[in-house]
Amino acid sequence: MIVKAKPLQVSALKPQIQKTFKGALVFGPDFGVAQEISEQIARFIVSDLQDTFCVVKITPQQIKEIPSLLLDEGNGVSLMGGRKLIWVKDADNTVTDAVSAFLSYCQTDSFLLLSAGNLTRTSSLRTFCESNQSLLSIACYAEESKDVAVFIRGILNEKGIQIQPDVLMLLVERLSENRLITRRELDKLITYLGEQKMVTADDVRAIITDTVDASTDILCCAICEGDQKKADKEYHLMLLNGETPVGIIRILSNYFNKLLEASEVFDSSGQIDMAIKKVLRPAQFQLKESVLRQIRIWKKSYILKVLSLLLEAEKQVKSTGFPAELILDRVIIQITGVAKRYK
Repeated sequence: MIVKAKPLQVSALKPQIQKTFKGALVFGPDFGVAQEISEQIARFIVSDLQDTFCVVKITPQQIKEIPSLLLDEGNGVSLMGGRKLIWVKDADNTVTDAVSAFLSYCQTDSFLLLSAGNLTRTSSLRTFCESNQSLLSIACYAEESKDVAVFIRGILNEKGIQIQPDVLMLLVERLSENRLITRRELDKLITYLGEQKMVTADDVRAIITDTVDASTDILCCAICEGDQKKADKEYHLMLLNGETPVGIIRILSNYFNKLLEASEVFDSSGQIDMAIKKVLRPAQFQLKESVLRQIRIWKKSYILKVLSLLLEAEKQVKSTGFPAELILDRVIIQITGVAKRYK
């Protein structure tokens, strides 16, 4: 039985998810993809995600306080009938034992959905889920261009809209790797097309800019170059626009992971252009000089410390009562301070 899958395989696995698996783990640094896949799986189980009789959302902190909570909820039938969805968001290693107990002793057909951030290969939760035949595990990493293209074509096909290969590639270059941003921009494009059923290059240029994720770019570059004032302004703007502190932390983690790849390529080959390609998509060429400076500032040892710092910040946001915005503010000050010191 398949126990691990890619995001693009989830639709085809719908019958197994509904009839065979007792649950699923969705994790990875690409928060947008992970959120969308989690919601997709949830809708395979229940038709209305707002139905509190069929959907129970539990936090790791609640499980920590009441270890039997997951199993108790699983064994409790839905008050209005139908299958029950038990959804644990921001799942981490602290819930591993509770997940094991759920799979061993749950007597109903309740489905367990675990949504997590980036779990390491040695994570107890990831290791347990990936080795358990009753669970499906989906890892969500930054998508390759071909995956983004498949996703775009699928959304357009649902609306009966066709797109030529050259126009599709133009669209891929202009869209973000973030699945939520990509879907939002596609919704704008579909609305713009109206009754038109063929996307042209002019349509793409008119509606989709090269900087749909400009705030993310500006924030990451400001932090990595030690510009505290610009970083502070941009991350507060992102919060006002609806981004969460955990979402911003994961955006930064994803960026620093790319910077780590670039640093390793540059150290081993000395090829700066090849290193830059590890960070930038084709549509971000205007950031080349900034990334060039970042690669020279950020040595591998510094990047690893930052990734550790971001991981700890995410844990603090989830497990402490300290305001998430203040935790994020402190982390950004620390990281920009490092860049300022070494640039």
